[in-house]
Amino acid sequence: MIAPALVAEVATFVADEARLLDDRDYTAWLALYAEDARYWVPVSTEQRTTTEGPMHFHDNKQLMMARTHRLMTPRAFGAEPSPRTCHVVSGTRIDALADDGEITASSSQIMLEWRARGHFEEDVRVFGGRVTHRLRRAATGGLIIAEKRIDLVNAEGSFNAMLAPL
Repeated sequence: MIAPALVAEVATFVADEARLLDDRDYTAWLALYAEDARYWVPVSTEQRTTTEGPMHFHDNKQLMMARTHRLMTPRAFGAEPSPRTCHVVSGTRIDALADDGEITASSSQIMLEWRARGHFEEDVRVFGGRVTHRLRRAATGGLIIAEKRIDLVNAEGSFNAMLAPL
């Protein structure tokens, strides 16, 4: 049995990560990721590895830093005005606990993204799916993200690129 305190810690961590995205605190959000972290969104929920096919995102920490820098830069091409998001996180659970202490957790998440397109136009989009985090302990004792995988319910569908991270 997994200790209830660990379940609560993981659920709080996942919710806090989503809140940092909604607050557009990308510096603090990036600090949650290990230096060797991977962030990916496959085009198919059947895809098991990053080498099996195309992906909407497949970023290491350096690419994540570049993307978030663009979102933080005023008047950056394609990101002005910066989108606003609201994440809803539900059903966070621990799926596996490895002998080395690595935690695999999953949750259902919905992200609402709003962006003004002009004086009288706006764009509202909804993304949702299962989010899987592989977590490990940092030297400080807190959790860090080794890998984040997002399986969108409409992963095979066509849509414009997500501006903000899910």
